[in-house]
Amino acid sequence: MKSDVDVIIIGAGAAGLAAAIELQSTDLTFLILEARNRVGGRAHTDQNTFGETSIDLGASWIHSYGPNNVLYNYHNTFNIDSHKNQRHGSIICVDYDGKPFTSETFIQARSIYEHLDSYISYNKNDENDQSIEQVIQSEYERLVPSHGPVKRLVDLLLSGCEQYEAGNFVHLSANQWGVGEGTGSDQWVSSGYGKLLEQIADKHNLPIQLNTLVTKIDTTNNERIVITTMNSTSKISCRRVIITIPLGCLKSETILFEPPLPDWKRQAINHMGLGLMNKLILQFPQHFWDTNARSFLHACNERRGRFRSIICLPPPANILILFVSGIFARELEALTDIEILEHIMKFLRQIFSETIIPDPINYKFTRWAQDPLAYGSYSNFAVHSSRHTIEKLARETSNGRVQWAGEHANIDDGTEDWSYGCVHSAFQSGQRAAKNIRDQLCTS
Repeated sequence: MKSDVDVIIIGAGAAGLAAAIELQSTDLTFLILEARNRVGGRAHTDQNTFGETSIDLGASWIHSYGPNNVLYNYHNTFNIDSHKNQRHGSIICVDYDGKPFTSETFIQARSIYEHLDSYISYNKNDENDQSIEQVIQSEYERLVPSHGPVKRLVDLLLSGCEQYEAGNFVHLSANQWGVGEGTGSDQWVSSGYGKLLEQIADKHNLPIQLNTLVTKIDTTNNERIVITTMNSTSKISCRRVIITIPLGCLKSETILFEPPLPDWKRQAINHMGLGLMNKLILQFPQHFWDTNARSFLHACNERRGRFRSIICLPPPANILILFVSGIFARELEALTDIEILEHIMKFLRQIFSETIIPDPINYKFTRWAQDPLAYGSYSNFAVHSSRHTIEKLARETSNGRVQWAGEHANIDDGTEDWSYGCVHSAFQSGQRAAKNIRDQLCTS
């Protein structure tokens, strides 16, 4: 029974693009089905809202940047970040009222934070995983003052870890503290991470069918796999499938599997954590902040991590990008744009209390948890999840005919550069899935 193509790749994010590029070295026929009207997935560059300034609504940094990163050569080849686009300036750390911390406060807070960091590492329990919040609670209460600048700065440092995971300590695994973070520096993609993935897709001239939402995958026939899409009366058949849809969509079961997924696969999907990070982007008629600042870190006297991080884009852009994550981000998603804007302006006028702040001329707020093609931002280690969970997320099903890839499915390769939850992690996972199919279907 002849199939339409040898391989169907579901999703044109980093994992799907990487899988397709890998298959180009074979004689196999393949097609990428993408539900959105664009490539890139959760790496998406807005090139319209803010004039000539491109803004990433999702991924912004190439983590673990260097020659060993699978995206390093692409980034350098396209030369998309010229010197004039690089972010320069200082990182300014302020208290809740916009005032700087004293050096004594920094020394004391850093010492407490480093102790808590070590305390988590020394109190891992393989037999009884707990949340980071549970592990540090007593030590936090013993060391951190009940109020004052030291407490606020310790909370700011801790919330940096929460922001990186796009979650809160109450949900994150203590046993996996620091696991999979990779090494090296981070490269800000000033002209757009989403744009970079678009250029990669164009460079390789990949066969991509946009606006095609996959709703069902039927593997009951041993000779072919049948793919059903929402916008097509006909079905697409293939010999192999690579599934690269986001973990949030897997959790929400946006695709029906026939027969159903095995229990171990469904359990892994449920156990892995899924974080949320949103960007609140505002453009002003003129800048009102220190022109030497490339970012602000803000300590809060209300709750840990509230409006903790602001990226500054200088004139002529005059843009502030506020990063919000975890529970706070979910709370903001429930509000209207006007309500969110009121919260932001009240906050800005608190830390820039001696400055007249104009109303923004443009703004855009992401809501990744409400996006039906994402349902969140990227994976993290929830309590009771581990690298073995990632292995199960990546493990093939249907006797190897269905391969799995994505930022949540990048298996630990034993190197110090290994990471998950990143765009390059997704790219690596797509390469792995395609190589598995190549080994199955291609003779030497």
